[in-house]
Amino acid sequence: MAVDFDAMRALPIQGYLDYKGIDYTVEHNNLRLVEHDSLIVNLDKNQFYWNSRQKSGDLGNFIEAYDDISSKEAWVKWAEYGRYYNGQDTTVKQKYAERPKNDYKFDFAKWRTADTTRNSQEYLVNERGLDPNFVSNLAQAGFIMQGKPRKDRETGEWQKPALLFPWYDENGKVVGLDQQGTSVDFGKFGKRGTEKKVAAGADTRYGYNFRTGNGADELIVFEAPIDALSFAQMRFNGIKNKNVTLLSLSGTDHQKVLAELDRMNKANGHLPKQLIMATDADLAGYKAADVFDTLQFEGMTNLRAVPKDGKDWNDQLKSGKNDFELISMADNHERLTALQAFADKAQSTKLTENKVIKDEKRIAVAGSGRAKTRFDREHDRNERKKQHRVENEKIIKDALDRTAAYKNDPVEIQRYLDFVANGQNYSPRNTMLIYGQRKDATIVMGYKQFAERGIQVNKGEKGMKIFGAPTQLQSIVDENGQKIYWRDATPEQRQAAKAGSLETRKTLHYPVETVFDIKQTNATVDQLPKLLPNRPVNLQTEVSPEQLDRIYQTLKDYAENQQKVRVIDDAPESVQFLASNKPMTSNGVAKGALVIDKKNPDNASIVLRHDLPVTDRISTLAHEMGHASLHRNTKTDSHPTHIKELQAELTSYVVLKNMGIEPGDGSERYMSEWTDGLKKLADYPDKDNTILADVTKASTAITSFLSDKLSNGEAIQYEQRVDRSQQAAKKAEQQTLQDQANETQGRTR
Repeated sequence: MAVDFDAMRALPIQGYLDYKGIDYTVEHNNLRLVEHDSLIVNLDKNQFYWNSRQKSGDLGNFIEAYDDISSKEAWVKWAEYGRYYNGQDTTVKQKYAERPKNDYKFDFAKWRTADTTRNSQEYLVNERGLDPNFVSNLAQAGFIMQGKPRKDRETGEWQKPALLFPWYDENGKVVGLDQQGTSVDFGKFGKRGTEKKVAAGADTRYGYNFRTGNGADELIVFEAPIDALSFAQMRFNGIKNKNVTLLSLSGTDHQKVLAELDRMNKANGHLPKQLIMATDADLAGYKAADVFDTLQFEGMTNLRAVPKDGKDWNDQLKSGKNDFELISMADNHERLTALQAFADKAQSTKLTENKVIKDEKRIAVAGSGRAKTRFDREHDRNERKKQHRVENEKIIKDALDRTAAYKNDPVEIQRYLDFVANGQNYSPRNTMLIYGQRKDATIVMGYKQFAERGIQVNKGEKGMKIFGAPTQLQSIVDENGQKIYWRDATPEQRQAAKAGSLETRKTLHYPVETVFDIKQTNATVDQLPKLLPNRPVNLQTEVSPEQLDRIYQTLKDYAENQQKVRVIDDAPESVQFLASNKPMTSNGVAKGALVIDKKNPDNASIVLRHDLPVTDRISTLAHEMGHASLHRNTKTDSHPTHIKELQAELTSYVVLKNMGIEPGDGSERYMSEWTDGLKKLADYPDKDNTILADVTKASTAITSFLSDKLSNGEAIQYEQRVDRSQQAAKKAEQQTLQDQANETQGRTR
């Protein structure tokens, strides 16, 4: 008997979801899966679209993609559902009958919007990390709006009003909008945690857009409005005086880009000089940009912007590093090819593993006498995850314990500081974790980060465990007051939480991630230069007086503009001041001091002898900047003076090593000057291992600023890069100074 393929394709995907008990939410004429919130089912077309994995098609394609199985295995399930569906009565089938074509047109006049945007602004600031003033200006200009509170259809609970991103056409008319939910619910909305959708009937030729100047010279394209806003905040100084248009696709539809280019050409009489595809740093983002690899227009250059720290631009903003790569479309295509090959290999491996797991499950089910329910499978997954978490926590604890023990060995401390000076710019805790697991690590990245650069981790390599960017997890408080993560809760507990009979809370969670060192990969010598951190000075060339002066001026810039400490370095009376107010050292009059007004700690100055050679100026200034970062606001019951002096000296050591300047007259002599302090450090009670962590934090903030301002001793031209230094240094300084105490006494070099 011949198979009726048309009848098979007509089987409703929604019916299959109900048949399998797969949770989804209804959004006008679309369904969105709860577990995979980028998977959309279009009810009008009876087709699915899995944006994050770039997959789409009919029910058969859906089963193959969702269950991650072969087409042959999917056919068996497809046919099984067909027999079930055809056996249902007319009433059941009517529920999934073909829907009439929806001719609804978006009409913004019918939308109910709130008079205030306070809730939306709080969401963007608190959850997304945007600057309050920037968000306030967006609201005043009408680039963000706020909907009305509404009831949840499932639970009946009132939801916070949605954040609205209006789409303006060339005449200033709102022709569509993005809705971003501000109620965080990981149980309902999956890993995204919030509801996200496009208004019904929106004109799909447009997207969320705004511009600087007349917007005619450059078009930058993003996947989501928050990505565009995150980029705009990071790059504001670089685009505010230019003619730049920023456009969100609300997905990866390249047709919107072509439509926008056509409008720009008609409005301005020419295409923009640059088209920059700033889609996400994942497979879907590279695919969306790749469309323009071969699409060339005269007078317009196609480029690809990739966030360095995270999957998307909001991840980049929240990382505090605020940097990106600007690469060619050819490079984008190369990375896409490598990512696709990796994904195909992973898919092939997973199919094999799935078959083994299924065979094992069949044996287990046969032995138990019953089939496993969906909750059983979820419970098994969670148990495996728990076991992994326990194992990872042990690895992390062991690594931190080893690093804490290094303070008893001056040689180990020097090795650790040399590692920090390499400039990887991980957080202090992650820096300690990496060094505690692999002392010889040099260039450290995740598996995916290496793969995006065409580099593969060698088979069988054991990665290092570090903490990833924090996320919020929802938990339930049971009848006994015990906190239970949503992932570990029973269906009954989840239902009770939704109904409001059990309290729910949000907990900040740092996921454990795996990273590898460059020596664990197949990277070639030719690939290394692009991977190495930017250095302020080239260690392979002789340092010139001009380079040293630029280094000193850059350090001074950080002290005055980021730490808000005045640097006095040209006053002849400085020698007399230091001689009168600071103890004499073995070298005579002190070289410098941090002087703080006891009545007003915000009024601080670094005084340097005016007769110092530039190398001494650099080392002395770095030392006093260490005090300014760590001890400016230190409490009276914090570390004693000798520990603070040692911390400042260690900070200076890292900064100088990072610049390629050997501290002191040789490392051995330099280390010998620390001996007494390090012996005292070994016996000093440091329960949370904060001594080295604070040094790591302070020195990394300074070296990051230097790397952003200088390259091989030359000043970096900012119009060609993301203008990230001011914000990155500000965040680094805030992190460095937090939890420190008030210190009112000057420090002596």
